[in-house]
Amino acid sequence: MATTTSMTRILARLQHSKQLILQWLFRNQPPGMYGALAFDVSPSLSDTHQTKQSPTSVLGSILDSVLWATVPRNRRSVEKRLTRKHGMTKQFEAAIPKKNIIACLECGHWHEKHTICGNCYKKVKAETRELKLSMGDDFHYNTPRAEIQVLYQQETDQRQKYNGKYIIEMDKPRPQWFPRNLMTRGKGDT
Repeated sequence: MATTTSMTRILARLQHSKQLILQWLFRNQPPGMYGALAFDVSPSLSDTHQTKQSPTSVLGSILDSVLWATVPRNRRSVEKRLTRKHGMTKQFEAAIPKKNIIACLECGHWHEKHTICGNCYKKVKAETRELKLSMGDDFHYNTPRAEIQVLYQQETDQRQKYNGKYIIEMDKPRPQWFPRNLMTRGKGDT
């Protein structure tokens, strides 16, 4: 990090370069003009309708923004620099063949090993949407706090067994992949 004296030296150099630029821009002006450019004078009544800024204020505002620009606070390390220089860019990552692709055990569609099968997930999303629609306004305004039990078509109604549970009735047969007891894994069995 730069010390205070070096920062003041840098600021002094930039101020000097600002003065040189102003002298170069207005070198053909008469000598009395420099004093008028150096100081901002309050406008007279005849100048109040003119909104033209003096060239020094415009140039000064440009150079002041350069002087106070944000710069990196820390040096970029060698590891980060080499990673940026030799690292894999995004367009080449897609060109590398994936070696973790497997077939789904349920439907046979291909998916990455650590993810859910997209085809099976679409089926689950569609079934969930139908369950929400069958719940009606209860789902939106009065979410059930009890355990939910889903009864499909052609299933024996055992309401005494489901005492205290929130029951959703569906007018279609149960999908093969949807278990009767949501807490156990299986294909439609108990």
